Amino acid sequence: MEEMYEVLKFIEHGTQCRQSMDCERGELLIFCLRDNPRQKKEILFDWFRQISISLDQFHRCRKGQRYRYLNPYSIVVSEDGKVYLLNLEAPENEPVIKKMQNKAVRKHFVKRGGRTEKEAEGDMDLFGYGRTIQFVLAYTEAVPCLTRREEKKMARVIERCTELQKKGYGDIRQVTGDIPSPAKRQPFSGMSGWKKAAVMAAGCLGVLAVPAVILSGSNGDAGSRTAGEFHSEEGHAAGAEGEGTGGAETESHTAVFPEHEEDPITDGEMTDEEYITAAGRILKTYLLQNTVEGNEQTLLLGKELELEVVRSLAAAYERQEMTEEAILAYGRLLEIEEGTGRIEEAAEKKMKLEAGQGQYARAVLTGEKALQKAENSESILDLTEKYRQELEGKPGRQRTGSEENAFEQPAGESEAGEEEKDGRTE
Repeated sequence: MEEMYEVLKFIEHGTQCRQSMDCERGELLIFCLRDNPRQKKEILFDWFRQISISLDQFHRCRKGQRYRYLNPYSIVVSEDGKVYLLNLEAPENEPVIKKMQNKAVRKHFVKRGGRTEKEAEGDMDLFGYGRTIQFVLAYTEAVPCLTRREEKKMARVIERCTELQKKGYGDIRQVTGDIPSPAKRQPFSGMSGWKKAAVMAAGCLGVLAVPAVILSGSNGDAGSRTAGEFHSEEGHAAGAEGEGTGGAETESHTAVFPEHEEDPITDGEMTDEEYITAAGRILKTYLLQNTVEGNEQTLLLGKELELEVVRSLAAAYERQEMTEEAILAYGRLLEIEEGTGRIEEAAEKKMKLEAGQGQYARAVLTGEKALQKAENSESILDLTEKYRQELEGKPGRQRTGSEENAFEQPAGESEAGEEEKDGRTE
């Protein structure tokens, strides 16, 4: 729902910049994304550039002072699609500012720590900028989707904004030139379902646990401070979180969206396609953290997702009598399954399908491969021996080329056998 907000605008005069205040009708970025999760890629990149330019203009107008509280609540998307920084000093914006004071929002979008107070404050806007574009990329579906090159480039931008490292940005102006321009060629999307699920994880955000319910924290004393106090408050978020009337905080899980607003994911019914998209976003949640923990979580969830997808595909292929596709799917399961029971099930189904096609050599090789993972499996061993006998025991049957290759003796053994035979003949 569009409302009137007091925003910051800037007027350039050569190298000088002057700030002005104005009212714009529009939506907060957080609610714009909630209501319109599908966004054109060029619009997203344009927003990122506009935000970085506005931050640079703010710094120059305020002689280096930081905006300090950049997050999806402090950005207004106007009716004409432009983005503006919310005026944090305007009393009219106080209801929004109270939402930003929520501990959960501060925890994820306000930089905490730093070797010195000056260093921590100096990185605040870069940190908030990086976390904000992470959020946007995670919560939206870009149309067309980002190419791998664009994903890597945005991941690098986010890393340089949010991580303390030598190659991090020293100024917000450095970011603007690194925002990619949309590629004209759309990325190839004709791939199998489980591979697509893995590729989807390359896309986005590391500060979220799920796409809709994205932050956890406490309400704390958010409602007790005015807009002016919020903006002029000294110290960083770590100190602010310690404030409270009783000296202790009550932890609770809350969403970024207010309680009376409908949660677009957890409220109401979702289509099958939306569930699949949500699963992909969960992987995106962790990948762009660019941390050991985020990578481990991506691998853990990605492997679980792949297992479920390939199990379902294998069963569906078999029921639809798509034999070759089923054989390939069970072959993949044989590679990724753990536990003797699961390995036996995948191996036996693959071997029976292969034998049903008359491919006994292939079935024997499958059994031998499975026995490397489940050495004590009597069922796999029995089935392997059965198909070996079928292969070797049929009189007059000509082996196929693949079967000849599968059981061809090493050259040394063959020559030795011929020499031994010749010796007995002489």
